[in-house]
Amino acid sequence: MASATEKELQELKAEFATLKDELASIGETVGRIAHSASDEGRQRVRSAANRSREQARETWGAFEKEVEDRPMTSIAAALGIGFMLGKLLDR
Repeated sequence: MASATEKELQELKAEFATLKDELASIGETVGRIAHSASDEGRQRVRSAANRSREQARETWGAFEKEVEDRPMTSIAAALGIGFMLGKLLDR
């Protein structure tokens, strides 16, 4: 009877060793997935930042061109906006 119990104990130890290996493998897989997802997220953020930066450059360029094309209108608009902000902040 002792040998049957020892045999079952050895089988349990083998099953636990297999389970331990499988859990380690699952942990490694989850780690690779998480790393891949973080890389993908980082790339998306960089891409969005680059698009925003490019759009800001284009907008600033259009603004500069407008000021160069119509300097008097730009000065009048700046004075008007400054006057309105001054009135609003004075309150």
